[in-house]
Amino acid sequence: MAWNIVLSYPIGIIGILGLALILVAWIPQTLATIKTKKVGMRREFIILYLLGSLFLTIHSIIIDDFVFLVLNAGATFVASVNLYYTLISKSKS
Repeated sequence: MAWNIVLSYPIGIIGILGLALILVAWIPQTLATIKTKKVGMRREFIILYLLGSLFLTIHSIIIDDFVFLVLNAGATFVASVNLYYTLISKSKS
């Protein structure tokens, strides 16, 4: 499997930069969720986001796109963490 990523070209660098900025933007919210065990998003949004990012992760694997694979796998992970804490807080109520 050959990943379509060429860092020597501007488009590869732009893709990696975009990937990093989006994932870094999610870090404070996810850490706050883990720390407080409270999610500031609706469960329906989290489920849709999780499924969408999961399907995009699969799509990224199929088309061999490393940048979108990492981005969507990260988004799937973040959505999974948020869904976990949503379900935990719901079961305690």
